[in-house]
Amino acid sequence: MEPEEGPVATRMDQQRATAERDWRVGLSDDQLRHVLYLLKLCRYFDERMEALYRQGRLPGAIYSGRGQEGTHVGVAYALRPEDSLFPTHRDLSAQLTKGLDLKRVMAQFWGRIDGYTRGRDGNSHIGDWYGARTWTVMSHLPIAYPVACGAALAYQRRGEPRVAMAICGDGATSNGRWHEALNVSAIHRLPVVWVVNNNQYAYSTPNRLEIPTPTIAERAAAYGMPGVRVDAQDVLEVYRVAHEAVERARSGGGPTLIESVSLRWRGHAGHDPAKYVPRALLEEYMENKDPVRRFQDLLLAHEVVDEAAVKAIEERVEREFQEGYEFALASPFPVGEEVTMGLWVEDGYWQREPSREGGTEAP
Repeated sequence: MEPEEGPVATRMDQQRATAERDWRVGLSDDQLRHVLYLLKLCRYFDERMEALYRQGRLPGAIYSGRGQEGTHVGVAYALRPEDSLFPTHRDLSAQLTKGLDLKRVMAQFWGRIDGYTRGRDGNSHIGDWYGARTWTVMSHLPIAYPVACGAALAYQRRGEPRVAMAICGDGATSNGRWHEALNVSAIHRLPVVWVVNNNQYAYSTPNRLEIPTPTIAERAAAYGMPGVRVDAQDVLEVYRVAHEAVERARSGGGPTLIESVSLRWRGHAGHDPAKYVPRALLEEYMENKDPVRRFQDLLLAHEVVDEAAVKAIEERVEREFQEGYEFALASPFPVGEEVTMGLWVEDGYWQREPSREGGTEAP
């Protein structure tokens, strides 16, 4: 039988082309490879930092986000450089995606002067407002939500086409600040995107004992905004949903609530064995729902990468981690004279130009 020609064949070609475009969610081959690099970087960083912590070579605490890289990379990749991210202590992968410098991050963990807080903090209270546009992590969850409201209100009033995005976990949705932030953002149609990283467990409390509705996303209806629930193991679907929400906010459409459902592979912190999570559920996610492996397999299947390209990415990640580790240990500790730096606003603070090294532009 001869192959079809004419209008029928043309429509089939168009359908195939559309299907090819759809799975890519508008990303080029280079961008898809970059997403794989980010996923690999975030996973390797998490694994190696946990190993150093357990060996007693990393001071302080560690809060793993392993298994949730699909959320972190997917939502942050949807932001433009001028947009702002308000993360939690567990969202370092999102901050790296947004542009944090790995060497400075590692200097931060070792309390060195080249870290983002110049040695004032030893681990995850990281931010780079004047560079990557990530707000310094604040411990009282979800305090970043109302702060993101303020940033979004500033963008709106200044007429700037910028968007704020805030992340929290499922447990933080029980806090009054979370509801206040959603309410205010909806009333004023603020350019903000709310992301809930639903781990299914808030520390040891399962969703069924903390959330009265079947989903978190459906709460959005009470505030008059869209709510979307997404599988966090599919980084491209997370990116698609986040990109639509970000551009909707940028165009004046107001806020969106995104519930990204995953299961973290580690407990609340490095000291927590997470025995409260059913072993069968954890194994299902680790063996069959790994967002990094899923995305790698997808790119291999579509020949966006081959095994050699994957190996090159992994070698790059390992090299960058080692360089960051050596940089951190070579960085000096802060000196006493610096203890008062950054405590007071200088004259003319709001009039001066921004600087990546600690500038003074209004947020």
